[in-house]
Amino acid sequence: MIMKNELKDALALLKKIKFSKNYNKFHMLDSINRIPDSKHIQKMVASIRAMGVIRPVICVQVKFMDGTNKLYVVDGQHLFKALCAEGLDIPYVIIETPNKIDLVHKMAMLNNSSKPWTLLNYVNAFKMYIPDYNQLFELRDMYDIEPLMLATICTRGNSSVVTGSQLLKSGKFKVTNPEAQEMAKAFNDFFLKIGRADRWVKKQFLQVFIRAWGTYDHKKSLANLDKHLKTIKAMSDTSSAEEFISANIFNLTK
Repeated sequence: MIMKNELKDALALLKKIKFSKNYNKFHMLDSINRIPDSKHIQKMVASIRAMGVIRPVICVQVKFMDGTNKLYVVDGQHLFKALCAEGLDIPYVIIETPNKIDLVHKMAMLNNSSKPWTLLNYVNAFKMYIPDYNQLFELRDMYDIEPLMLATICTRGNSSVVTGSQLLKSGKFKVTNPEAQEMAKAFNDFFLKIGRADRWVKKQFLQVFIRAWGTYDHKKSLANLDKHLKTIKAMSDTSSAEEFISANIFNLTK
């Protein structure tokens, strides 16, 4: 049953819809939007042919991207490309956004209806505007360590799993560890060996690594890991994992 408020919202949206066949006036946010999937575009074409267009493309019209007032597609890029392929008018709605951070948040909310954004999606979006996110993205490219673990390295362990995730999504993440790249490179040596160990065990490994940084022998610890690799990969109890890793890999004393 359609609620009265939902009907009002739908009618208000219909009044805002515009139509254009001038495809060149629409711009893509290539560095923020996901890479278009040709198979998905063809599915959209088939849907349009069977049912017509049942929703508009969502756009923003802003200057803050490059200093000129342009229309950008923020949701519905596959629909847009399918309509272009069919030579049809683009139905679109313009939503308001005051700044780049708000734009990223709105894009994440809109895209979550189809496939939720990962933390890497947020990092990729914010890297355009915030150097700290670009540094994190470059570390991710070099070492293929998940963003949350890299964020922990970049803050020297000052962000937990929960707060680190919220921080990355907020647009307020800062690299506060001047040794971040050196530490990421060293941790990657361990990460490559650990491979498919339990995710939480890997996070415990990282916490111990950060605590040991500057005091442990890197080559000796890698050799220790080789000796105990099967044990670590089989672990699922995080409380015992931390104690085992501290004593047997990094030779830390309580």
